[in-house]
Amino acid sequence: MSSAFRDKIVVPGPVICYEVIPPAQDAKSSMLSAYVECTAELVDSTSLSIDALNLPEIRAERREAQRTHPHEPKTDQRQFALQFKRALHNTVDVVVNRCTVYDAWSAQQSWLDETKDRFNIENVILVGGETSTIRYPGPAVTDMARSIHYVYGTAFFCGGITIPTRRSADPNKDEAHRLAEKSRHGLNFFTSQVLYEAQSVQRLLLDYDRLCRQLELKPKRIFLSFAPLSSHKDLEFLRWLGVEVPRDVENTLMKANIGIGWRSLKVVRQILLDILAFVKAEGIDVPLGLNVEHITRHNFELSKEFIEQLGKPYHDFHAS
Repeated sequence: MSSAFRDKIVVPGPVICYEVIPPAQDAKSSMLSAYVECTAELVDSTSLSIDALNLPEIRAERREAQRTHPHEPKTDQRQFALQFKRALHNTVDVVVNRCTVYDAWSAQQSWLDETKDRFNIENVILVGGETSTIRYPGPAVTDMARSIHYVYGTAFFCGGITIPTRRSADPNKDEAHRLAEKSRHGLNFFTSQVLYEAQSVQRLLLDYDRLCRQLELKPKRIFLSFAPLSSHKDLEFLRWLGVEVPRDVENTLMKANIGIGWRSLKVVRQILLDILAFVKAEGIDVPLGLNVEHITRHNFELSKEFIEQLGKPYHDFHAS
């Protein structure tokens, strides 16, 4: 089985994903249809081609800090994907996220069977738990990837998540090593946590590139993820999710109550430019993708501006 997304991931060139939160589980059919229509129009109307819609699985995560936004159960992302693909006549691929740790393998296999047979979806991002201190009932990401490869062969094209700030003095626990190990067990690409600083991902890309050279591995594509924020509450929510936002960046973003979204675009664009310049200067061979999220519903319109303003330097990087 092959998809346009799968084919684009494994060859050189730009690949852009748009990550959109599915609507509420209790949304009326008319609201769901409007949600699908709005998303399809945004994807179809951007000046740059979007290669895939990236749909997260939203769960009531357990973290030490109090959640800044109340949890709201969402529509099954596969159902949303099905309607989205129909709205765009299957011209844009979809990627669905799946948390691996909450359900045992038997339940995961039922989900995979339904994903393949009923929804005809093959692109899946495997996501682990929020913390290593909790003992979960389901398989870890690497175990899940290994099982999928054993049972389904190439029927699924799997990716994972990378957290650039998750570094360790122990080489076996360091994020660069995690990327190499996960790719060895069937993961074909990675999507970063939302970025609001450049140094952590620059260092990770450099270390991952060096490790792949040492191990004679072909590095997998890493999608750089960016998202707008337009209020201090958005900033608090990103930090609750574990996103690193340096104080100087916060001061720049929050220096006035108006223009926060506009300033966030300027900040993020410079971060992307710094990362791309670093990759080129250091001769890093890790292929890069671009993933734009909106995080909260009120930033949906602003996310289109992010796609277009970030997509241009990203495409220029691949053309140079």
